[in-house]
Amino acid sequence: MLHLAKTMKTKLLFACTLAIGSHNAFGDFIGFGKIDERYILEDMRVQTYTYPCPLIFHYRQGGDDSKKSEFRIKDITLTFDNLPANIQGLLQSRNIPVADVQVFEAYAKLEQADCNYFTHPWAMDVMTDNRLAVVESGIWGSFNLQAINGEIGIDGLVPQTMSFHDKTYLSGNSARFNVNDVNQLAGGWFVSVYDPQNAVNQANGNTDGQRLRAIAIKWTIIPSSWFTTPQNCTDPELLPSPILTWKDGLVNECL
Repeated sequence: MLHLAKTMKTKLLFACTLAIGSHNAFGDFIGFGKIDERYILEDMRVQTYTYPCPLIFHYRQGGDDSKKSEFRIKDITLTFDNLPANIQGLLQSRNIPVADVQVFEAYAKLEQADCNYFTHPWAMDVMTDNRLAVVESGIWGSFNLQAINGEIGIDGLVPQTMSFHDKTYLSGNSARFNVNDVNQLAGGWFVSVYDPQNAVNQANGNTDGQRLRAIAIKWTIIPSSWFTTPQNCTDPELLPSPILTWKDGLVNECL
């Protein structure tokens, strides 16, 4: 599990730095100048300044030592038509309306090889009390990574239960994948589907107002060493912009 309260001040400063002068909406992601219009004040996403999107996560031993890799969602407009045809076909076969499919391109600064794909902040309707949500996730066009114990799909979807409890904890150690070579780029299209009919306990049993929806993010996972020692990049022209503008927030985090 991850306890979020102790990181609140840091996240607040970081988020405010990125959000200054930028309250633009991209899909369902909004800057913190407007986040209180979507969630009540007591919601974990407001209390800890956590954006409502999936996280590349590192569970470790649970508790305060768990953390996420820093990430930026690219400030460009992507639509359903930007998805590979096989992903489009999958989502259409699930009868998910195009309007309820979010599409983004994003970068993550890798913290460690063992990763989780945590979808709690994106999938959960309310994050003020105990919640369980079943989210199906998979990776298409993956490179330099592999699923651990089949917990996330490769060219297919695998359901995992995401839990939120005691108002500040994300758990458990699920939807795991591994970056094979932490000194090289990794990534692929990460696709997640939330079906409210898969609610699994009374706390999340009222699905009124929830809807079948999906998110597809083209993640590029960048070795952390490339940020401090750019010459480690084997192809310097491949990703100069995210590295060079990371601290400036020009490639924005989940606005």
